[in-house]
Amino acid sequence: MSPEIHYDQDYIEGLLHHTPEIIDDIYQRFASKEKRFILQKSGTVKDAAHIFEEALMDIYYYARRHPLQVSSFEPFLQLLCKRIWERELEKRGQRIAGMEAEENAALTRDDMIDIEDVLKEGEKRRLAYSLYLQLNDSCRELLSWSLTDCLQEDIAVATKIPVQDLPATRQACYLSLFKDLDARLKSGSMAAEDLSTADRYLSGQLPEAENKLFEARLKTDTTLQQQVKRFDLFRRLLAQRVCKDPDREAILHQLFSRRNAWFSPKESTPTPIRNTVILIALFAAGVAIMLYISPWRKNIYRQFASTEMQAPDTDSLRLPREAIEKFNRGHFSDAIIILDKVLQQHPNNLYARYYRGVSKVDLNQLEPARADLVQVYQQSNDLKYEAAFYMGLSYLKEGHKQECLDWLLKIPSQAPNYIKVQKLIEELGG
Repeated sequence: MSPEIHYDQDYIEGLLHHTPEIIDDIYQRFASKEKRFILQKSGTVKDAAHIFEEALMDIYYYARRHPLQVSSFEPFLQLLCKRIWERELEKRGQRIAGMEAEENAALTRDDMIDIEDVLKEGEKRRLAYSLYLQLNDSCRELLSWSLTDCLQEDIAVATKIPVQDLPATRQACYLSLFKDLDARLKSGSMAAEDLSTADRYLSGQLPEAENKLFEARLKTDTTLQQQVKRFDLFRRLLAQRVCKDPDREAILHQLFSRRNAWFSPKESTPTPIRNTVILIALFAAGVAIMLYISPWRKNIYRQFASTEMQAPDTDSLRLPREAIEKFNRGHFSDAIIILDKVLQQHPNNLYARYYRGVSKVDLNQLEPARADLVQVYQQSNDLKYEAAFYMGLSYLKEGHKQECLDWLLKIPSQAPNYIKVQKLIEELGG
């Protein structure tokens, strides 16, 4: 039985404590409306599910760090969804008139300010995370550890980087990340030495004397003060996405378990009986959690990784018959040797690059595999979504479920492999 909602603030509390009954009530009352809106504004069902989940997670993340009071939850959520969708359309080079919500009158001035703050923080988090995913494997692992409260000695053991090398290695990773961030945001860059000192300062690793000197600089240098404040914000936002967090995983499971019930590709709007939906959602959530913690998931990769090399029709992309035979027999090391020679002569042969990437995923050569697959994803129309699928599988092999889902969700419903993608998402509890 769904709880009785006495105050709109109960929805915020329900998200913060990932209460299944309240989250179910949110979907019951608001999911269909947002789905209709996105579909009317040139979106797909998949877009609608993504935007609805992003809005709820933005509220969740923001409310964990700031006191958030809403006068009316429904228009607050509706306008936030619309703002996120508007930003997404801008990224796609589209702009649709009439995005302003008629129900704005139901929102107070404080509500409007909070919506903009929640949106800005959410956009920064999405940007930081997307650029984080483009870092190499070792940088991603190091930063995810460095954003925790773990001892440096423990981080050194986990990353296999000597303790004395951690500051310099972390500095290089942050510089790479913030170089792209600064370019996107058109903001001034922090000097490498200042960034390294700020990182150690914010992590509590500066010796007392250096700490006092740095704090004295912060009091007199307003530019450095703003840069460190911004650096700290992005570190915190990134930590929300990449650090281990049972509470975050719990609410994500709640949202993923309801996606198929409320955002199915069918045009009909779901109108199930309330108790039935609750039972289905709770069952799906239970299955999702079992898959996440169970050794069964180790076998999911093998279940979905099977593929067969096909000879491309274009003569200029022709692949050696021997490479096809080696690949299709599962002799991936031999296939890579042949494909390396093909790519030495024809570096733009994206078919050879794709199959080499797939082979390397199977052999656990994950970083070079992703380099191949990302290039195929960015440059090939024919293999774009196959490459995205194997990018997801590469993260699945490491047990990084969220990164796997992020790549799977890039694959649209019209892609040839969409059905397989949806089956994998279901296996992952998404």
